[in-house]
Amino acid sequence: MKAAREILELVAENVGEGVIVMATSGHITALNATAAQCFKRSNRNPRALSVDRMIEEVESGRGWPEIRQDILSGAEYEAMVHFRFSLETEEYCLCRGVRVMDRDGEPASIVLIFRNVSEEHAITTELEQKNLDMARMNSELIRSNAELKRVSELKSSFLSIASHELKTPLTSIKGYSEIIIENMKGKMSASVFRMVDSIARAADRLHRVINNMLDVTRIEQKRLRLNPEELDLAALAHDCIEELSQFSTKRGIRFHCDFAEGIPLFYGDRMRMQQVFTNLLSNALKYSPDKSDVQVRIFAEDDERFHVVVKDAGIGIDKEEQRRIFDPFYEIGHAFRHSTDFAKFMGGGTGLGLSIVKGVVERHGGRIWVNSPGMDEQAFPGSEFHMVLPMRSKIQWDDNETRIISVSALEAEHGMVREEASPPIGTSEKRPKVLIVDDDREAAEICRMVLGSAFD
Repeated sequence: MKAAREILELVAENVGEGVIVMATSGHITALNATAAQCFKRSNRNPRALSVDRMIEEVESGRGWPEIRQDILSGAEYEAMVHFRFSLETEEYCLCRGVRVMDRDGEPASIVLIFRNVSEEHAITTELEQKNLDMARMNSELIRSNAELKRVSELKSSFLSIASHELKTPLTSIKGYSEIIIENMKGKMSASVFRMVDSIARAADRLHRVINNMLDVTRIEQKRLRLNPEELDLAALAHDCIEELSQFSTKRGIRFHCDFAEGIPLFYGDRMRMQQVFTNLLSNALKYSPDKSDVQVRIFAEDDERFHVVVKDAGIGIDKEEQRRIFDPFYEIGHAFRHSTDFAKFMGGGTGLGLSIVKGVVERHGGRIWVNSPGMDEQAFPGSEFHMVLPMRSKIQWDDNETRIISVSALEAEHGMVREEASPPIGTSEKRPKVLIVDDDREAAEICRMVLGSAFD
């Protein structure tokens, strides 16, 4: 019996948890080594200590009198408490309490077993605070994303409205200037003709910018409509190179074409793919030095994809910018170099070209990326734009533009017979009438002037 008691005392003395034995009044009668270290006292002399004001529950705030009453009543007690081991020290402890009965069955003493969890509690509190902070940040991000989405929608709406509003007066400028150039060239002086011709060319440039703005809006709103047909990508690239030849010749830049023979036709929108090639090639011209080369390759890859590569010997693109160059309105360089001139070296632009290229390529089921060592490697490291397109269309075309059906086709479809055929234009004394309906008076007037020679 004595040996068993000694073993229990040895275990209590060496466990990592603190053990306090006290009278029912709360005065301490014994401490193990861990508890004595907390109180900074020898466990041989604990009698001056009392837990009367040392313990308070963290959750409920109950003090020792209520806790002691629970333990003496025989209830199982376990709680997180504040343990004041000294006036300067207060720790978080997980505390358990049990009563010890005497031979008569009366409570003789109380044993408290506690474990200091202050570090764990501090870590838990810090984690909870971080979780709260993250929750607040997440809420802020959600609100910010909603606001960004709203701003993006407003921007797209503004671009669409502004583009349409700009296009209406631009139609009048283009229309009247072209009518003057075609019909009144011999009636004006050379200086006046040059001014009118400049107006027409400036209107054309503005028209391209407005169309780009509208295209970006359509791409962002997933409303880019396509009119697909079978295309020869090599022939299409040749046409675009020919259109840019006046600019490349001016700068002494040479295009070298490497087009694989026998590759199948591509099923896509001719106008949009022309836009893709023109933007990629004009970018190569703009950022390449004079008398350099631009290489264009088109080949089949794995009998499943077309692969197009446009490689220049230009200024290169930094790694940080390679992910952003396909964003709308992002432009490499500075605003003071802004220019819409295809030929001007590093002239800049609206920052819409590559964004439109990416939207059109992805709309066709393809993808585009750029490889470049960056501007710091060497003076002109060059860039490679890679574009892959599927040989077999993987998307459903949604071109549902209104079809123009001739009257004769409509009659043949429904078995209708005309009572009297209208004479051809110009062979009858009475010319056909055309009704022009437009809410813009200037646009209607231009239509009247253009059609007036053949219609009433």
